[in-house]
Amino acid sequence: MMTRRNYLRWLTEDTPTQWWHDSAIPEEITAGLANGALGVTTNPVLTYKTLQARPAFWRERVEEIPQSLAPEARAEALLRVVATHAAKAVEPVFVKTHGQHGYAFGQLNPTAATDAPAMLEMARRVAAWAPNLAVKLPTTQAGLEVMEELAAGGVAICATINFSVAQAVAVSESYRRGLRRARKNGVLVRPCFAVQQIGRLDDYLRDAAKDAKLDLTEAELRQSGLAVAKRAYEIAEREGYEAVIMPAGLRGVYHLTELAGARMTFSLHPRVQQMILDADPKPECRIAIPIEKKVIDRLRGLPEFVRAYEPDGLAPREFFTFGVAQKTLSQFVETGWAPLEVYGSNNASSRWT
Repeated sequence: MMTRRNYLRWLTEDTPTQWWHDSAIPEEITAGLANGALGVTTNPVLTYKTLQARPAFWRERVEEIPQSLAPEARAEALLRVVATHAAKAVEPVFVKTHGQHGYAFGQLNPTAATDAPAMLEMARRVAAWAPNLAVKLPTTQAGLEVMEELAAGGVAICATINFSVAQAVAVSESYRRGLRRARKNGVLVRPCFAVQQIGRLDDYLRDAAKDAKLDLTEAELRQSGLAVAKRAYEIAEREGYEAVIMPAGLRGVYHLTELAGARMTFSLHPRVQQMILDADPKPECRIAIPIEKKVIDRLRGLPEFVRAYEPDGLAPREFFTFGVAQKTLSQFVETGWAPLEVYGSNNASSRWT
């Protein structure tokens, strides 16, 4: 008797929906690839977590980093160690898919989210780390400028810190402008993945609703991120945008199943991968099933949802100051970038455990 494929395998083999692995721990990357992952997400937080979780695995490469490096350069060197390892792991996918998948992300310094020249300078260094390194940078007004330049130069992109339809549209338009320049100049085109951080948006709107004393139910609030992702996707399909939406930060199986069948590439943490495998949901494409109008109408009572949901809800100058963007950037700095600046150095409180 033939064993039915698991849900993740069904997605990658039978639908336009693909997924990448969201962890930098070596054995977890291997397990993710075995279940159909087509790339690896890394960021400062995930980099610091793998260095802490598997210090012996990384020790030799970390100790090769000169102690004389300034803190910012040290953080970048550690990101390079982890990102290039991930890139090597997915290199066969990169070759097989002719550069459409098989990337690892190299994220820029989150403290430079409003500094376009600094981000562009670092992006060019990161892109040179490996042929299948995609530059991960924030969807701020400054970030949009850099995305266009990278696309024009044939560099793969991941647009992160993205919580709204307006940001998804802005990324797609910026990438399209860069693509036109690349094609005009005969530059090889590389993909752009527009992260849609649906779980973080749900969390933020839940807090906003509580603070405003709105009587929105949990069942309604947990559909807010899905509503934003579905609307962004509807616009992307209508406009024929080349950028690929990448839902991330999932909080439950429903975040995947309700978007299944879309031309999207998910970023799935191992915890979420296991939740999906344990739930073994029915393999069905549900992207075309809309969020009920009555739910959207109720969510519209929350101004922050409107800002995230409407295509003109945020102006580019507001992307950086949107509350959930500030919260996430702070996390990248405080629990990722800042610890990396001293990890393994003589200035660290402790070296190896």
